[in-house]
Amino acid sequence: MSVFNFKTALKQQEPTFLKILAQVIAVPSVQGSAKPDAPFGVEPKRVLTTVLNIAEKMGFETHSVNNCVGWVQYGEAPEYIAVLGHLDVVAAGTGWDTDPFKLTIKDDYMYGRGTLDNKGPIMGALFALKLIKEQSLNLKHSIRLIFGTNEESGSADIPFYNQAEQAPIGGFTPDCKYPVVYAERGMLGFRVTAEITDGSLANIRSITGDFNGSYIPDAAVVNLSDGMTKNYVGKKAPSNAPDLGVNVIKQIAADLKKQAGQTGEFFNWLNVILQDTTGKAFGFEYQDQASGMTQFSLSILTKTATTLAVDVRVRYPVSETRTQLVDAIKAKLPAGLILTITRDFPSMYKDPTLPMIQIMQRTYEQVMQTDGKPVTTTGITYARSLPNIVAFGPSFPGQRGIAHKENEWLKLSDWRKMMEIDYLTMISLANEL
Repeated sequence: MSVFNFKTALKQQEPTFLKILAQVIAVPSVQGSAKPDAPFGVEPKRVLTTVLNIAEKMGFETHSVNNCVGWVQYGEAPEYIAVLGHLDVVAAGTGWDTDPFKLTIKDDYMYGRGTLDNKGPIMGALFALKLIKEQSLNLKHSIRLIFGTNEESGSADIPFYNQAEQAPIGGFTPDCKYPVVYAERGMLGFRVTAEITDGSLANIRSITGDFNGSYIPDAAVVNLSDGMTKNYVGKKAPSNAPDLGVNVIKQIAADLKKQAGQTGEFFNWLNVILQDTTGKAFGFEYQDQASGMTQFSLSILTKTATTLAVDVRVRYPVSETRTQLVDAIKAKLPAGLILTITRDFPSMYKDPTLPMIQIMQRTYEQVMQTDGKPVTTTGITYARSLPNIVAFGPSFPGQRGIAHKENEWLKLSDWRKMMEIDYLTMISLANEL
């Protein structure tokens, strides 16, 4: 019997894998209106059905939970290790050089919405599992791939899975970065609202822009009551990498602080707190050796007939607490402004000496021939939703600010390395835990 060679097997099947990935990228699986048989909208359900049909053609038995989470499994053992990813994506937005819902390969780059976050990585895990299946390996534990459809909009899908299925004994979500992530920062989302009672808001007819909580806005338009239109252009960046962006809310605040009355006061306050991306104006100079500095992102600016509001996300080190953060906000908030908590994710910590984390570190070092010491992240992943899971991949060191932007990409050469890491990690976890 010939010895199985992963790289050779992958090379032989890669053209087929790329065609399949193109099918999945083509589904614009952004959250939509809930339907009786589609809790997160028609397109998230469609992409889930598409992937389960693909897996069935590969010879896997497929399962669906409430039309919002699907899974396939290799092995019959009751205990299983899991790879959990998501098939939903954020809206494409503007500024693309290619069709966002068409897989485009140029040189060593694959472009398309979801190539990195997270269709490319989770489909790569499916392809790696297919290669495991073709060898008929006898493993101690089963391997299960789980496909979610609501990660980008709050991870309301995984509770359905947790109610229906027993938890894995270990595993990972390929939706963050390498090396293996043992801790995720806490994230607090809040809105600050100013009620404008002196009539000064009448000077501003409208504020519109590319405002979304998942990224730093790069375009906005302000229409004034005197007929003047002001256009602002910045640079988009994921909300967990605000230092890589140029926030148009800062430009608007610097401009409109000249407005009269309470309106000018609100924008002057915004201009002050936006001087950096660590929240110094709020006293957020928290940091620790594991996590680094606090991150402070303003993403949505809203105007009504009588109010102005801004939405903020703060990602804080694992050594800090929500209570410390909220107390600091309240202490620095000017009188008259209203605070509303909109999102609240406590930090998550796993012991980096856990066997499953050590297995992932070892495998990463084996494939990459470099240090794989466990790290922390500013991201919020499915590892908070499913027990015994940590983030592991897909971005390699030095790759930041790619997801949630125009021209989202994943290197084809990195995808191959990722699948090799997945292949070896799944086998090791299934045999050694």
